[in-house]
Amino acid sequence: MKKIVFLSIISLLMIALIGCTSKPKLYVLNWGDYIDLDLIDVFEDEYDVKVVYREVGSNEEMATLLQANSSPYDIAVPSDYMIDKLKTLGLIQPIDFTKLTHYEDLTVIPELYTLYEANGFSDYIVPYAWGTIGILYNTDNANLKPLIESVGWNALFEYGDTYDVGMYDSPRDAVAAALLYLGYHVNSEVEAELLAAENALKSANFTAWGEDNLKGLVIQGTLDMALVYSGDYFSEYYLALEDEVEINFDYFVPETTNIWVDAMVIPTSAQNLELAHKFIDFFLEYDNALQNSDYIGYAPTFEEIYDTMVNDTEYSYDFETFDPFPQGTFRQMYQYGSDSRSEALVSIIARAKASN
Repeated sequence: MKKIVFLSIISLLMIALIGCTSKPKLYVLNWGDYIDLDLIDVFEDEYDVKVVYREVGSNEEMATLLQANSSPYDIAVPSDYMIDKLKTLGLIQPIDFTKLTHYEDLTVIPELYTLYEANGFSDYIVPYAWGTIGILYNTDNANLKPLIESVGWNALFEYGDTYDVGMYDSPRDAVAAALLYLGYHVNSEVEAELLAAENALKSANFTAWGEDNLKGLVIQGTLDMALVYSGDYFSEYYLALEDEVEINFDYFVPETTNIWVDAMVIPTSAQNLELAHKFIDFFLEYDNALQNSDYIGYAPTFEEIYDTMVNDTEYSYDFETFDPFPQGTFRQMYQYGSDSRSEALVSIIARAKASN
C-alpha cells in the first residue's frame, strides 16, 4: 500500500513537472529596457505561455542571432535599415494582419507609414517606436538656441572653432549628418557626395567623438552641442524630471533629418507563428500600447496613442518634442544599401577621426 501511495505521489509530481515545462514558449529578441516587462507577465498569464526574452546591444548582433541556423526567435525588434537587410536576406516573413484584431483600431502616423511603405516594409512590420537624429545643446549658453535654430546642421560643421562640438561615433549617423548638412540624401551612394561628406567631417573640428556619453558631456557643459538620437534626449529629460533637477539642455531637429523606426517583425525561422501574432496583437491593444509607450518613453507610432500622450493631463508629453512631422519639414529613412556602402562608411569615419 505504501509503495502504491509512494508511486502515486511520484506520478503526480512528474505530471506537475511536465505541466510546468510544457507551456508553449515564445522567443523574443529586443533592445535593453525597451519593453514593459509587467506587460509580458500579463501576456504570459493570459495565454498560459512562457516568454523567453533576450536583449541585444545592436542591430548587427540581432542580425547575427537571426542568421544562426539554430535561431529560435519568434519576434524581433530591429531598426529600419536592418529590416531592409533582413528582408533582402529572406530572414523575416510577411505578417498576417488578419490575425491582428487590434491593428484596425489604431492608425499609423501617415507620414511614417509612407516612409516605410516606400522602403517596402509595410507587409513585414508593425511599427514600435520612432525617432530622429538631431542636435542636443546646453541651454546655459543663451546664444546656442537662436544659433542652432537658425543654421541647423551648419552648427555642428561650421562652429567648431567657437563652440565645443561632439559627433556621434557611428558611421551611418555621422555620415548621414554630413550628407544632410550638404543637402544630400542620407542614403546617397554617389561617390562625389560621400567624398564631400568625408571632407566635411574632416574639417569640422569636433571636440569629441562619442556615443551614449555625448549627452552627459553636453549636460555637464563639457560640450556645447552634439549629434544625438532623440532617445538620448528623452532619457535624460525623464531622468531630470524624476530627480527633480534643473533641465539645462534642449534638443533641436533641423528641417531635414533622418527618421528611424524600430518595428516588431517575425523571423522566417519562427516556430510559433500563432503565438507570435498574439504577442504583437497584445501590444496593439489600446491600453497595453499606451502603457508600453509611456514606459519606454519614445514617440509612439500610432496616432491614437500619440494624441493621448500629448493631450491627456495624466501624461502631458511635450507636443513640440513629440510632433513627428511639423509642417514644412522633410524626413528621410535609412536603407541598408549594400555591404560595400556600409564598409565605405566605416572607412570614411576612420579617416575623419584620424584627421581631427
